[in-house]
Amino acid sequence: MLVRRLAPGEHALLRALRLRALTDAPSAFGSTIERELAFTAETWEQRLRPEGHAQFVCEADDGIPIGIAAGARDASDPGSAYLLGLWVDPSARGSGAADALVTEVVRWAERERVGTLRLHVTEGNARAERLYLRHGFLATGSDFVRERDGAREIEMARPTA
Repeated sequence: MLVRRLAPGEHALLRALRLRALTDAPSAFGSTIERELAFTAETWEQRLRPEGHAQFVCEADDGIPIGIAAGARDASDPGSAYLLGLWVDPSARGSGAADALVTEVVRWAERERVGTLRLHVTEGNARAERLYLRHGFLATGSDFVRERDGAREIEMARPTA
């Protein structure tokens, strides 16, 4: 299993994986399949620009992409960043792919000298919560309700230093 950062020019792969993720687990994401189907090729290309979010793909030993995640700096707090969009293909769940993706985003945050890495997890997604707890994330006590569907998102965070 290999986790690597997607390079500029790999926007078709990013698009395909995001659309698979949104189709497979729509309630796990803040975005929607309808919203992202409407993105232009330019939007997908911009997501991979070097100064943008760090987009990671996990590939099985045979090179087949089995998961994605992103790291994004918090525009309002230079000392914080977010782990976003984590998804693993159902056929690869339990394989360690999610752990590998979280580990890579944590390493990215450390290289970026981010002090706190945050994320939001949908209330009731116990499997995801256990994953994040294993990696040192703890609930911060902050949460919000998504406007589109009323789902509650719980914030979790961990120091990176």
